Amino acid sequence: ELRYDRNLNESEGQSRTQFLTPAGPDLFERSAQETDQATLGLTSAYVRPTADGGRVRLGYELNDQRPDQETELRRGTTAGGVTIVPGLSNRFEARQTVHALYGTWERPLSEKLSAQAGLRLEQADIEINDLTGGLSASQDYFRAYPTGHIQYALSDTQSLRASYSRRIQRPQPAQLNPFVSYVDPLNRSSGNPDLEPQETDSFEAMWQMRSGQNFYQVTAYLRDTDKAFTQVVSDLGGGVLLNRPENLGGRRDTGVEVTAAGRLHSTLRYNAGFNVFHQEIDAGGLPGSSDRSDTLASGRVSLNWQPTPDDFLQVSAFWQGEQLLAQGTREAGGMLNLGYRRKLTEKLSLNVTARDILNSFSTTTIYQTPAFREELEQDIRLRAFYIGLSYAFGSSPRRQPEQFDFSTGPTGM
Repeated sequence: ELRYDRNLNESEGQSRTQFLTPAGPDLFERSAQETDQATLGLTSAYVRPTADGGRVRLGYELNDQRPDQETELRRGTTAGGVTIVPGLSNRFEARQTVHALYGTWERPLSEKLSAQAGLRLEQADIEINDLTGGLSASQDYFRAYPTGHIQYALSDTQSLRASYSRRIQRPQPAQLNPFVSYVDPLNRSSGNPDLEPQETDSFEAMWQMRSGQNFYQVTAYLRDTDKAFTQVVSDLGGGVLLNRPENLGGRRDTGVEVTAAGRLHSTLRYNAGFNVFHQEIDAGGLPGSSDRSDTLASGRVSLNWQPTPDDFLQVSAFWQGEQLLAQGTREAGGMLNLGYRRKLTEKLSLNVTARDILNSFSTTTIYQTPAFREELEQDIRLRAFYIGLSYAFGSSPRRQPEQFDFSTGPTGM
């Protein structure tokens, strides 16, 4: 499978800052940002059954991302008199190429016991260029990621599973951009060209049960993450703070996740999950940081109602509990969404989505260091409504997905 995606995004914002203490003239600012990202992807797989009832899968994957971002800030003492600020405007481009070879082998060991083992080899090459400041940086590393799973059937409806996997999460290219961008008169933000990928060793033990159309799962886990990402704030002087991503020494999550899905009525289905875990973070000597630990939780739920063959309604909500940072915490928050689909013909459907119906989404982040304390409250309020039509080409239209995408408006098919 060969894929090519290109995403273009432009955004503008205007602000007026009034200085009360000490008093001063108003400051007018206009910001603009344009992002152009191209992604080339190639996925291949070779699958072969084996004589012992197992299966071997081999493949190669390529992911090539090329983001290009331009940021511009204008400033002045009147709304119509703003002029460009060279030191706070920037052009940035990057390229991240990942080559991966993978293989998995699975086979039954007995009537009830089966096993799977896998290995993924990745070579990553990353180049970033701050075209305005003339700075450049690169990363290049090779990693191996093993996996292993064992599953035992307790009965026709229940099973036990134990697994180990090693995973990687790379920083986005923009997180590596060293340019210090303007947020407001007292805050700046930047990427970190030395930010390393975070890698997680995950150990899981799982119980599953399927009974008719109902599904239940309980997972106990230990996830040990090396060089986990965190945001760190430093004082630039004059009360101005810089926020940029850094690597922790490590993070350990030990917890239990419960998932359930099924039918409440012939027309009503549900899907829910709840996760509670104890988290420990090793600040790794980051300035103003300290080792921290706490018990945290998060949850989600969705209800799918299909009163007629042509109508489908979904109500979904999520809640993200408090999150630990090396220098503080990010407080809990959540969102309620709604989606509706009406089948007009065999190929044509009407789609309506409403994101953040209560218009209540917000975040509060508190940074506490021996030198300063900052509390950042963002009243984001993401309420948005989308309406559109989707049309399926071809003689056999595929089944519409049950889960709506509330991050953007619906797209045609």
